Amino acid sequence: MREYHIYLIEEEFATHYFGRESLIYHLFLEHNQCETHRKDVLHKQIEFITRAIPTLQIQKKIETGLSHYSVYKRQSHIHIIEWNEFNSYAKLTIHNDYIHLQSTGSYEAETAFFEILRKYDRCFLAMDFIANKYGWLNPIKERKFV
Repeated sequence: MREYHIYLIEEEFATHYFGRESLIYHLFLEHNQCETHRKDVLHKQIEFITRAIPTLQIQKKIETGLSHYSVYKRQSHIHIIEWNEFNSYAKLTIHNDYIHLQSTGSYEAETAFFEILRKYDRCFLAMDFIANKYGWLNPIKERKFV
């Protein structure tokens, strides 16, 4: 099973840390593993660099993009794609501060969710803490100063 925590990063930080997203990933990783008073400081740093998830807008985008597929179903704030043809399953849960995506099998179902989120905002960062993987859903172009 693959498990992603997807955060909406403030554009200023997303642009600044493009190519150095490992620093953001390690901030989240340390926060998840930390059990000391330092956890509060790390939490404040995470709150500072992230934006709240616009849950209603994301719900509508996902529903609009997938409702015509028989492999898609919605249960409140949980969206599921079960694509038996490709042996692909993904369950996306929308929270106020992050999006949680669990998937198994091939990548088609999770890719469908990633594509909708990518088109919605370019500053989504997905992190898989179990597999130690992370990346932008939509690569952010570096600003060029002339």
